Amino acid sequence: MVQLVRGSVGMGLVVGLVALPAAAQSMALPAADPVGLSRSGAQVAYGYSLEAAATNPALLASLKEKGGFYLAMGLEMASTQQSLESEQTAVRKTYFSYDRNRTLGAFGLAARLSPTLTLGLKLDEPYLRHSRLLDSAPSRYLGDGIDLSARRLEGQSAWALSPNFSVGFGLGVARLSYDSSSVMRLNVPNDPALPVSGTNAVNGLVEHRVGQSGDKVVPSYSLGLRWAINPRWTVGFAHQSGLKGDLAMKAEYRDAALGYYANDGLSTAPLGAAARAGILLAGSTPTAGSATLELPSQTTLGLRHRITPMMTWEADLKWTSAGLRVPGFATVQTPSGMVSAPAELPRGKGHLGLGLSAEVELGKFWTLRSGLSLDQRSVEEADAEPLLGGSRTAAFSVGAGYKVWGGELSLGYQYRQSEDQDTTRLNGVWSWSGFRSVGTRVRMEGMGHLVAFGFKKTF
Repeated sequence: MVQLVRGSVGMGLVVGLVALPAAAQSMALPAADPVGLSRSGAQVAYGYSLEAAATNPALLASLKEKGGFYLAMGLEMASTQQSLESEQTAVRKTYFSYDRNRTLGAFGLAARLSPTLTLGLKLDEPYLRHSRLLDSAPSRYLGDGIDLSARRLEGQSAWALSPNFSVGFGLGVARLSYDSSSVMRLNVPNDPALPVSGTNAVNGLVEHRVGQSGDKVVPSYSLGLRWAINPRWTVGFAHQSGLKGDLAMKAEYRDAALGYYANDGLSTAPLGAAARAGILLAGSTPTAGSATLELPSQTTLGLRHRITPMMTWEADLKWTSAGLRVPGFATVQTPSGMVSAPAELPRGKGHLGLGLSAEVELGKFWTLRSGLSLDQRSVEEADAEPLLGGSRTAAFSVGAGYKVWGGELSLGYQYRQSEDQDTTRLNGVWSWSGFRSVGTRVRMEGMGHLVAFGFKKTF
């Protein structure tokens, strides 16, 4: 027993030390239910677990009971901050995001039809990302808001090809939802109803937020297998498909104008700029950007070890594909031509992730769970920005289950901390000639919390 405790503590210290230099929020959620969340998503080989079947459909065949279900609700809380340090004054000002909470939901159902065939149904949320920056955030021209989610519903089936080997398949749909906004400055000429020309010069700027939103239902599938090598060791494999669709996007002005400026983008606006800007905005049309939203596939290999009848751990290696792409920002068609954001949000790159989980049963009623996860960078370092994130990720999870009412009540929590990163491309000035970066250093940081609770019952 002493050796077991020492080994577990040692493993935890090693993983924890590895995680320290890593650190960021990822849009891929470890799970939407409390059991999967408390394991940090490392459960692809976790047999006898209905919640783990959301990750690997082959695990349905390992259930000891004839059927069961679980219901779960949760909350995702995220925060980002940008620290702007002036090289001239060495004064740092920090800008925080203010849109922090999103709800999560999960559902699972299983029924054994024969000794070799088990059917299931799952509802989960594999991707979620939201951030809303302050009106004065230094990166507002490169995007100041995003709200992305994917809610997936799949029917599942699992076949036990032998007592120790099973395969599984899931097929369903996912609803993709996307909303983004950026801040633009429009040139306001003396006659705002006519194009800018030599006789109709620019005489001020108006700053306004332009947003867009859309959704789409797309197909989804999953594959999995489970091999129980012996009563102590199990190998699991799972593949979750990517999600891709062209959304029906609509664009619009949002809120009131954020300010009026002189042609240099810094000085006080000339007399009458607000009135002329009103005419310009009325005669201009926001147009949605590109419509394609693509979320990456995930392929996971896991190894599970039951150390004692009461204690189990698992290690997962996960590959996330490079298939991350979000729609381009909205544009504005003015009498003088089209105005667009200075840059688009970056595309993703393939990366590896490592997950580790442990579960201990304490007597007849309590089960304790914990997990750690590490992910490599999901966007190129040079493209880093606060909305999509994409820095290296480190997360720690804990949770517990209590048997009551003929089932189990569970609670799970995960803390995520983003890698501190400096960039010089986010802060800039937008004048009559367009946006230009001023090269001021901006430090990006972030953190997030996930919490979920649920109830499971088998029969």
